[in-house]
Amino acid sequence: MMATHESAELACSREEVVHFGTDQQVMGIICRPSRTTSTSIVILNAGVLHRVGPHRLHVNLARRLADHGVFALRLDLGGIGDSVASSDAPTFRESAVNDTVLALAGITEVRRHVIFGLCAGADNALATALVDQRVAGVVLVDPHCYATLRAQLRELGAQLRRRGPRALLGMAAVAARRVRARFTHAHAPPPGREPPPVETFRAQLHALVDRGVRVLAIFSGIHGAKYNHADQLFELFPELRGKVERAYFPAANHTFTELDAQAQLIAAVTAWFTARFE
Repeated sequence: MMATHESAELACSREEVVHFGTDQQVMGIICRPSRTTSTSIVILNAGVLHRVGPHRLHVNLARRLADHGVFALRLDLGGIGDSVASSDAPTFRESAVNDTVLALAGITEVRRHVIFGLCAGADNALATALVDQRVAGVVLVDPHCYATLRAQLRELGAQLRRRGPRALLGMAAVAARRVRARFTHAHAPPPGREPPPVETFRAQLHALVDRGVRVLAIFSGIHGAKYNHADQLFELFPELRGKVERAYFPAANHTFTELDAQAQLIAAVTAWFTARFE
């Protein structure tokens, strides 16, 4: 791993620009703690956003964790930010995994890693963890989620409370249509982000848990019936209760725009990390 300084962007001397790969094509920013750490956190791009993250989320998270003794890397995958798209992988997901594995191999200071990802970043974090034994934990912010009948009824009840009793007949008609629909297709996924079948996602989570990988799944309040209760993950996967950890921020939007919501997310991730890996 070769490091150079990026003084125009960096706020403290502990932060450095790093490059990975034979051609130094994958770039990131490390925030190095003042004391020895046993586990790093690697923060992936949220979709195609620059390594700073939405509303500087990744910068703030990396610096907070570094303050707690964690080696933090904010990574730009190939073709995003300042990294060059050099992988010949046939899909963006495979390219993202290749670049992340390359970065993990280049971090010589620590031997085990936690990967943080939001939205598509969560998908890339999960995919990397499934193939790289060095991954000891994942933080998945707004990973795939699926509507359940119970969640649909909760959503309809909330809409009825907002719209009043005159909407009862309309709500009943909507309820009938939704009950007839397959719950996995009750809400369309974001463009370009098609969730896998429920059983595939279940198998992926089980594969990580069985390997001893720590999983923290975090959900914002944007999902409607796909996620509208703190324990909805365990309504769908009851056997994972006590094996996968979850957090739910119903007032937060997908990118945790509000400062209070971002602070709560960072505090939750920091508390989880320091409790599980220190």
